[in-house]
Formats: sequence, C-alpha cells, structure tokens
Amino acid sequence: MPAVLTRRSVLAAFAAQNPPQPRTWSGRWVASAGGREVGGTWTARDYGDPHESGGRWEVLDQSGRIVLSGTWNARRRELAWDGSWVARVLRGGRYEGTWAARLRFSPKLPFAEMFELARKGPVSGTWTDSGGRRGTWTVWAD
Repeated sequence: MPAVLTRRSVLAAFAAQNPPQPRTWSGRWVASAGGREVGGTWTARDYGDPHESGGRWEVLDQSGRIVLSGTWNARRRELAWDGSWVARVLRGGRYEGTWAARLRFSPKLPFAEMFELARKGPVSGTWTDSGGRRGTWTVWAD
C-alpha cells in the first residue's frame, strides 16, 4: 500500500534534512593594555546556550595581513555581563582570563544579544588574563 504524504510529513522530512543554521556574527575588535593596542577581526556563533558563545579571531598588522589567528570561547555568568574566556592560537599557545562588558540592559538576556547590540554601535569592556595582564576591549559587528 503506498504511503500517503501529508503536508506535515513533507515539512517534517524537509526540516530534518535541513536543520536551521545557528546565528552567526562577524566584525572587528580592538584590545589595549599598557599603552599597546592590537586589533583584528572576529566571528561568533550562537551555540544555543544563552550563556556561551565562541568563534574565530585574527590579529591584523598595519597593512591588514593576518599575524595571529585562532579560536575563542566565552562563557558568561548567569545573571551578569562578565565571565571567562579562552583563546587558542592555531600554531601555538593558549590564553585565558576573564572579561566584563559595559552593557546597560538586563543580564537575563542571552549572550547573543551582546553581538546584536554591537551591530548598532561599539560594545566595550575590560579583560584580564592568567598572566596578570589587563586592559580594555571594544567590538563592532557587521
């Protein structure tokens, strides 16, 4: 007996074969510490966890060439705009520390909202690393 395809079964089969893509963002960043400033590009991906995100980063020199690149992951505390971060260099070390964002909206909103806000204007904050260095950061999203 041939199977009867309903609209619902066709849509369910299509959705199973084409799951929704996670939200992504990209942009540029600048970080400073001790009078030195570095910057580059970043990408971020929504992990589906309201308190975590990650992606790729690149440090660019004055002419726009990539001098360092790697991956990053950040986790924020449940009711705050701060948390921990890890950055891995593709051919080398690992850096980790803490971050805090200067945001004026509810900390109950998902982490992804910080990237949405960066589409409207710069988002800034502070960072520290496990070596005791500290500084400021700013991101802009495309």
